[in-house]
Amino acid sequence: MESAINILLSIAGIYLLAGVLFSIFFLWKGLVNVDPAAKGSGWFFKVLIFPGLCFFWILFLKKWIKSNSKN
Repeated sequence: MESAINILLSIAGIYLLAGVLFSIFFLWKGLVNVDPAAKGSGWFFKVLIFPGLCFFWILFLKKWIKSNSKN
């Protein structure tokens, strides 16, 4: 039972780490591509959406890929 919990926590940690790395890069390069209305947004807005980006990073990656394919 302990090893199953360790495995689940490791998977959750890897997912969160990937989310943090993606979110930093997405806020730096991709936010304006997905949502043009976010152009010129300040640091407070970016800090506010950061936790959501970390959790839902896969959905935003799909949106980013889709927005790049339209261009």
